[in-house]
Amino acid sequence: MKGVLFSVIFTLILIVVLSLVLLQRENVSYERHNIFLTQEIKDLKYTYNSIERSIHILSDVTVKRAVISSLNEIIDSGSFFADNKTEENLLELIWNGTLNGTNISGMGDNTLSNSISELEIFYKDTKDYDISINLKQSKISLDNSFYILFSATAEINISKEGLARISKEVEIIEKVWIDDFEDPLYLINITAGKGSRKIKKSEYIGDFSELILSGNTESGWCYGELVITDNITTIPDKDEKIAVVATALIYSPSEINDFCGIISESNFPANVTIPRLKNNNATTILIDNSNILLSGGKGKVWNISNFIKHVDNKRYINSTSGPSFFDRMEGKNYCSYCSANRSVGLESFADKNELLSYGIDVEVDATNIEYLYMNITSGVDVGLDESNTGVTEFKYFRIDEDSIERYFK
Repeated sequence: MKGVLFSVIFTLILIVVLSLVLLQRENVSYERHNIFLTQEIKDLKYTYNSIERSIHILSDVTVKRAVISSLNEIIDSGSFFADNKTEENLLELIWNGTLNGTNISGMGDNTLSNSISELEIFYKDTKDYDISINLKQSKISLDNSFYILFSATAEINISKEGLARISKEVEIIEKVWIDDFEDPLYLINITAGKGSRKIKKSEYIGDFSELILSGNTESGWCYGELVITDNITTIPDKDEKIAVVATALIYSPSEINDFCGIISESNFPANVTIPRLKNNNATTILIDNSNILLSGGKGKVWNISNFIKHVDNKRYINSTSGPSFFDRMEGKNYCSYCSANRSVGLESFADKNELLSYGIDVEVDATNIEYLYMNITSGVDVGLDESNTGVTEFKYFRIDEDSIERYFK
């Protein structure tokens, strides 16, 4: 009996041990499966995030390629886009690589449609996922003067059989900076293909000038190199200089009027017609050899070193007075894409000496190119260019009344 009892007990113990071993194996297998599933789901999420980032990058690259292709077509043909067609044309290039149904070599197969298809194929082949990407409701516009805005709704579906599925709808928004893109209006309408200019945002927006002095002056504007002297008769090229005279003015009006403008501590003789300013601290505040702007009408003297650099470097600022980037692609010299709550225009200066060097007949006249590429209403002339052309009237730009406070305030 004892032998039988021990056999039964041993058998029971063996069964318990085997059960525990089997249970442990099941637990280990279950844990391994859970770990596997967790890792697979993480990989699915990582893949989704990677796809979303890729769509942003592809959208940015495709928009830039579409803009460059558009500019190339405009420049090669010498013809601008039709009125209010820029947004439509860019979307056609982005999706189809065509303009009015004609293939554009600059796009080739690099459309957003092709790029999205290649992205699907890549992840299907490398991850063995079932993936579908659908972009819809795409729009393109000007976000501000210096950025193009591309937006679309992306439906992203990604799944693996027997595992999991992710299905999301996300907004794709890309802002593309237009810095370094060609200005087609300048190239075609202003220089007839003789002078190229790239759009570059000014480094001095909001910091164009520094108010130096205030006082009473005659009406008018005068720009020139500042010369501090007590002997105005020895100064060459007086019409390009603003004289600062510390002593009493004993000179004749004809000698004084030879200057662009004059600043003095004493009273002026009668019949002085040039812009002038009386200030007892003039000689101590102003710095020799500075370029300044003397404003008679406003009674102010400005240090305009930054403004001169802005003009010399051919920079652009945001302004409703100038045509937007899309307007320039349509050959317009005004901002049709601007609205009361949407200032997307670009403002810049055309160097009349540069235009003269291209053989372009430019005159100082309100009907000719002086400011904003022919967009002239009313304004005042401010001399800026000091290059030695022998044609002194080409020293002046016309500042539009609506924009002058952007530079001098």
